[in-house]
Amino acid sequence: MGRTPLDAPARQQELFSAVLAVLAEVGYARFNMDLVAARARASKASLYQRWPSKARLITAALKANLPELPQPDEGTFAEDVRQILRAWGEPSPFDTAGIFLGLLEGSRQDADLACLREEHIDRAYTEHLQIAVDRAKARGELPERLDAGILITALISTFVLRSDEHGVIDGIVDGLLSPLIGTFRTK
Repeated sequence: MGRTPLDAPARQQELFSAVLAVLAEVGYARFNMDLVAARARASKASLYQRWPSKARLITAALKANLPELPQPDEGTFAEDVRQILRAWGEPSPFDTAGIFLGLLEGSRQDADLACLREEHIDRAYTEHLQIAVDRAKARGELPERLDAGILITALISTFVLRSDEHGVIDGIVDGLLSPLIGTFRTK
C-alpha cells in the first residue's frame, strides 16, 4: 500500500508541520529538503516537484498555518493591540520564536524568501495593526507623523521574541504602549 499523496489535506498538514519544526530547530541556512523529507516520511523528489525551493516550501507551510486574526475595534489603540496580540498568542503547536528567527536569518540570505515572506506572511500580521494605527491616528491617540511601520515592527518583534513569557501581552500594552500613547495624545 502506497503513501497518502502530499496533496491530501491531512498529509499536507503533516508535511507543513515538519517544515516549520525543522525551520525552528535548525534555522534557514541549515534547513534542507533532506531534513524535511526524513521528518515527514516523504521523498525529496516529491517535495522539489511541488516546491522548487526551500523558500517556497517554507512560505507554503507558513501560509497554511496562518491563524485567523481578528480586526477588533475596542475604541482605543491599546485595547485593539491587546486583542490582536491575544489572537496571536493562542496556543500554537509551533516554536514561534524559532520560526521568526529562521525567517529573519533566511530573509537576509535569500531574496526570494524575503519577497515571499513580505508578500504572503508579513501582510497577514501587519494589516490588522495598520488598521488599528490608522484608527488611532484618526482619534488623535497617535500623531500623524508617527512611523506606523516602525511601531508595528516593534510590537511584532517584541511579542514574538518574548511570546513564551507569562504576561507578555499585558506588559507590552500596559508597560510600553499605554505610556507611549499617553505622551502622544493630542489635546
